Amino acid sequence: MRLQNILKDLQKRFAAVPNNDPRAKIGCGSLIAVLVFFFKRDRHGRTLESLRKLVQEQFKTNLSRGGFWERLAARKLRDTLEALVCSLIQTISHKLLVSHDLLKMLGVSSILLLDSSSSTLPKAAKAAFPAPRNNVAPASVKLHLCFDIIKGAVDWFNITEATSHDRNSFPEIKSLKGKLIIFDLGYWDYSLLAQIITAGGFFLSRVKSSASIEVVKVIEGLPKHFEGWSDLFDRKFPDRHAKIIEIVGSFSQNYKPVFQARVIGFWNPIANQYHWYVTNLSAPAKLIYPLYRLRWQIELIFKSLKATFRLADFTTANTNIIHVLLYAALIATIIAHPIAFILAEEHKASKQAAPSIQRAAIVISNCAKLFIDFLLSKNDSALVALTQELTRQTSELFDPNFKKRKSSLMQVILLAKELC
Repeated sequence: MRLQNILKDLQKRFAAVPNNDPRAKIGCGSLIAVLVFFFKRDRHGRTLESLRKLVQEQFKTNLSRGGFWERLAARKLRDTLEALVCSLIQTISHKLLVSHDLLKMLGVSSILLLDSSSSTLPKAAKAAFPAPRNNVAPASVKLHLCFDIIKGAVDWFNITEATSHDRNSFPEIKSLKGKLIIFDLGYWDYSLLAQIITAGGFFLSRVKSSASIEVVKVIEGLPKHFEGWSDLFDRKFPDRHAKIIEIVGSFSQNYKPVFQARVIGFWNPIANQYHWYVTNLSAPAKLIYPLYRLRWQIELIFKSLKATFRLADFTTANTNIIHVLLYAALIATIIAHPIAFILAEEHKASKQAAPSIQRAAIVISNCAKLFIDFLLSKNDSALVALTQELTRQTSELFDPNFKKRKSSLMQVILLAKELC
């Protein structure tokens, strides 16, 4: 029932897209439905020509190449897709029930993962989307994504040229109140961390090796005489006897203290050094490294966007079409994970496993034709057919070796239960 409810809500959002255009053979909403679930590739990849053929086949009509290109390049289609993405972000989600104990232990309402990924564009797109290394790829677009791993939902996104620094693209700070956001060193900034603390949010990041940190208090793993030490990355610091070191550190910029936070070091015997993490969470130190490893899940989302939802298949230099293809792939991602969470909870393995990020994308792509029929149809039979096929493919959401190799999220959830 929950699956049908989310599908009906999805249909409602698509139905709200204006579909009456006397100048076009195919309405805007109908075109978007096909565009979002267009994953097929021909021998030349996923091209605009193969998309045109799919649209012709779906609607049994002829479309000229020039007319179809102009339709995709129209600012109206780009704006409509952007509005649909924002609408779906606000409405399509489903919280993973097994995560309750984890959120309670952390004292947060959700866990957000933040990262970015670039996709190469044709050389002609260089003016709008310059790449940082011209000798590798002259043009490239960067997608910034914030993903709520507990709800399986995209929380925020931004699209920039690849030369844009990650720090310049960050969710609104006040929206992070009560939430944990996990990010890598690309977003490292003293004022950013201080602002998150002030806003009542929580963060987890690696510590930059150039950071100025004074040991205010030793919690575990070090003798007390290290209090007052100011260089965590000095070879003389620390003794290297403890697997985990936890301190309270004072972070300074230009010799002025900015904020204090917990700093936790995990000994890496392969690298023969400590890996340092900073957070304002009050969770047990043992949980910090497994929590940071959750960041890999957003890397898997980008892999799915490029491999399954064909985000990397750009064969155009037109700015509007580039945005249209990005928005279409984003909508597919927004749809895939909440549906996967619902299906997973109704599966017998749901108490031991969380759905795989990449497999969620594959299941949606396997049902692409049924999704198109459902969104374009007004009858209940299309809903029943889609529901039945998604349910039938539920087992495909799980790694067959989940009992031996649990997902990162399940490892964190189980560890949190042990530490409660």
